Amino acid sequence: MKKIVSMILSLVLVMAFIPQYSNAATAKFKDIPTSHTYYKQVSYLEGNGYITGYPDGTFKPNNKLTRAHAAIIISNALKLDTTNVTNPNFTDVPTSHPYYNQIAAVVEAGVMGGKGNGKFDPSGTLTRGQMAVILTNAYNLKGVSNKQFKDVPSNHWAYQFVQALAKNDVTSGYSDGTFKPNANITRAHFSVFLYSALGTLGKKMEVHFIDVGQGDSILIESPNGKTMLIDGGTKAAGDDVVAYLKSQQISQLDYMVATHPDADHIGGLIDVFAATQVSNFVNSGKVHTTDTYNELLTAATNEGSNYIEPTTGQTISLDPSLKVQVLHADASATDNNDASIVLKVTYNEVSFLLTGDADTDIESKMASSYDVSSTILKAGHHGSDTSSSLAFLQKVQPAATILSYGQDNSYGHPHSKVLSNLITVSSKAYSTAESGTITVVTNGATYNILGKEFTVGTVSTPTPSPTPVVTNPKPTTGGDAKSGTYVIPGAPTSFKNCTDMRKYYPNGVKKGHPAYSTSSDRDQDGWACEQ
Repeated sequence: MKKIVSMILSLVLVMAFIPQYSNAATAKFKDIPTSHTYYKQVSYLEGNGYITGYPDGTFKPNNKLTRAHAAIIISNALKLDTTNVTNPNFTDVPTSHPYYNQIAAVVEAGVMGGKGNGKFDPSGTLTRGQMAVILTNAYNLKGVSNKQFKDVPSNHWAYQFVQALAKNDVTSGYSDGTFKPNANITRAHFSVFLYSALGTLGKKMEVHFIDVGQGDSILIESPNGKTMLIDGGTKAAGDDVVAYLKSQQISQLDYMVATHPDADHIGGLIDVFAATQVSNFVNSGKVHTTDTYNELLTAATNEGSNYIEPTTGQTISLDPSLKVQVLHADASATDNNDASIVLKVTYNEVSFLLTGDADTDIESKMASSYDVSSTILKAGHHGSDTSSSLAFLQKVQPAATILSYGQDNSYGHPHSKVLSNLITVSSKAYSTAESGTITVVTNGATYNILGKEFTVGTVSTPTPSPTPVVTNPKPTTGGDAKSGTYVIPGAPTSFKNCTDMRKYYPNGVKKGHPAYSTSSDRDQDGWACEQ
C-alpha cells in the first residue's frame, strides 16, 4: 500500500507540469469528493464527457478497469465515430453487445486489439502494460526516457510503450524503480494516466465547417480560446449560424472575415453582427452593388468593429500559437470570386487551407508563391470545376477535403471532375450536404474529423443542361450590362439554374427583369443569381 501511495505522489508531481484545463462541469460522484486525491483528474474527464459513473451516483475509483470500459473511455476521449464502424468479428462481441460500437471503433482506429482466438474479452481486466499500449497508440506517443524500470527491460514486450509514457511525462513509475506492467489498473488510476496523456497534446483547436446549405461558413476556435468566423452563408442561413455560435457559447468574435461579396458567403453575417460582438471585421474590399453587401457594411459600421482590408502575404494575429496567413486578397479584382480572401491556418503540424471561391488561376498564383501544402482543404467554390484543379491539389496534398454545398443544388456541385481529382491525390472527402456541420478537432499533432466520410467515386452529381452561348450580347434597354435591368434580344426569360442564367447575364438580374425569379434570389435582396 505504501508503494501505491508513493506512486500516486509521483503522479501528482508530474501533473504540475501538465497544461491546466478549464472544466465547467464538476464530477458529482458520491465517492469522489473534492478532497479526493484524483478529484481534479476525474472531474475534468467527466466534465468533458470522457467518463461516466454508475446509476447509483458513484464512480467506483478502486474497481478494476475492464477492457470494454477502456474502449468506451478512449472512444469518447478521441471523439471516434461510433455510428459507422466495421465489424471486428469478435465472437464475444456480437452486434447486440451494449458496447459493440465503441469496441469496434477503437479496434478500427488501431488503438486496441483482440485477445486472440477471435475474442476481445470485454469483461477482462486491463493491466498497466496494456494501458501503456492503448495510450501510446491513442496519442501517438514516442521516445525513450532516461528513466528505466527494473521490471520492464529492453526485451520486454511493453518496453517501447512504457518508455513512451515515461518520455512524455505520463508516468514516473513506483518509488522502487518498477512499473508493474502486469498489475491490474483501477478506474481511478486509468483516469490519472489518461489525464496525463491529454496533457502531452497541448491545447486543442476546433474548426467547424457549418452547414449553411449552398454557401460557406467556417468557425475557428483557437487553442487559446480566440474565435474567427469566416463567411456566414446566405441571409436565410443567418439564424442557423447565430444558433450554432450560441451552441458553442460564443457571444463575441475576435475576427469576422467576409472572403468576397457573393451573397452565399456574406448574407448570414448581417444576423451575426446583430447577435454578437465583433472586434475585427476583415473584408475583401471588393465593392458590390447589392443590397446585401450594403447592409453588411452598414452592420459593420454600426458595430464599430475595427475594419481591415488584408493584403496578400500578411498575417492575422488571431492566436500566438497559430499562423494565419493571407495567401490571396484582391480588392481590385473584376470578378467577385477572384477577390476571395484565402487563408492558411497552421497549428504546429496540422494546417487548414480555406480558399473561399478562388478559381484555378488564383490557385496557380498561390501555388507558385507560397507553400500551399495543407492537412485539411476547404475546396474552392463549393466543389465547382472552376476550382480545385488537379495541379493545385497535387501541390496541396490534402489528407482530407471539405466541400460546402447544398443538397440537390442547381449548380451541379460538387463537379465530377473535382471528385475525380480528389481520388487522384488520395484525399478523403467530407461534405456538409452529406454530414451537416463538420468539425475538425486538433491538438497540433493529430486531428479528428467529426463527420461522415463519403466515397467520392460513388457520388452522383447533377449535370446542368447545356445552354446556347450568345456571342457579344448587347443590352437594348435598361442601361449598361451591369445594371441588372437590361434585356438581351432573343434570350430566354426563364432559366433552369444560375449557371445557365449567367451565360447570358453574368452579373445576374434585378427584380422586374423578365428573367428574375424569387427562387434564384436566395438572399431575397432583389437580385437573382448575382455574383
